[in-house]
Amino acid sequence: MFHDHKSENYSVEELARLGSNVVAYMREMTTDEIIKAFPDTTNLEENRSYWALFGADGAPLMLASERADIAFSAFHNDLKAVLPN
Repeated sequence: MFHDHKSENYSVEELARLGSNVVAYMREMTTDEIIKAFPDTTNLEENRSYWALFGADGAPLMLASERADIAFSAFHNDLKAVLPN
């Protein structure tokens, strides 16, 4: 399930320690950021934001146009999705 931990600040190192099989982080990204993180991605609309899901270790897992799709994917794969600060 999606957890918005506003009071908790996770660094990349802390997320990695939590474990890639347990927690994932999601973030909103621009088209340019997506192309860098997901180099095989094609057919993206310019000047649009997308949502990405990354493993605790920073590995890109999923890309979607809606935040709810990312949260559902994390839940479906038994991952706790967080929004890093």
